[in-house]
Amino acid sequence: MSRPCVVFDVVGTCFSYDSICDNLQDLFTSQASLNGTTPPPKLFFSAWTVNAEVDFQYLSVVEQFRSHSTLLKKAFYKTLSDAGMPLHCLSESDVDLLISQYSESLTPRPGLSEMMQTLRAGGFTVWCCSDASPERVQAYFEKAGINMPAKNLLSCNMCAAAKPDPKVYKMVKEKLNGASVAVFAAAHAWDLAGARREGFKTAYCSHSEDEACVDLFGKADVAVDTLPELGRAIVQKWGNIG
Repeated sequence: MSRPCVVFDVVGTCFSYDSICDNLQDLFTSQASLNGTTPPPKLFFSAWTVNAEVDFQYLSVVEQFRSHSTLLKKAFYKTLSDAGMPLHCLSESDVDLLISQYSESLTPRPGLSEMMQTLRAGGFTVWCCSDASPERVQAYFEKAGINMPAKNLLSCNMCAAAKPDPKVYKMVKEKLNGASVAVFAAAHAWDLAGARREGFKTAYCSHSEDEACVDLFGKADVAVDTLPELGRAIVQKWGNIG
């Protein structure tokens, strides 16, 4: 008998950027040449990730796909320029270290392990679909002490397209191979809009966005504020299907 499946976005949904924002704060504070005239680290980081996402998605649209990790450095320097900061206010080694932390040292969201246990106990097979490579995603889970089978880790790199391109969600659907129910879970409303279009049930966690923008991206089937709540809500709504 086929099992219900839930597919998670990873970066931002299961793991947070808090440690990188803290490191940005330390770096900005240590640079006397900046004289304290820097944007809040969280705002700078948000602009940095948006710049990288724009390049990632636009290159996908024009079919010149490049992996997300290869775009981070150029996006960082663009963000410095956007913020009116000197391009060389940080050393190249500092920038490389930040990118390394982005790629390797994100922090698990509170309740991540509890949520995974709830879903698996409820009969769900857990998958992941990320802009990041499978190797990078597996490293996140290993450091968090959470088992995540390598065969269940899917990446945009596998279909050379960026979320929310329909090709990504179609690839995921094919991998699920007739699951009794297919749920896509994310903390990004735009990600769920792409998944919904390809027939996924959708589950939203609000911990990454202050505003779900329902008027823009539609309403998720399940919407909660924390990961443990998300696990319970998914099992309650779809755990008896199959």
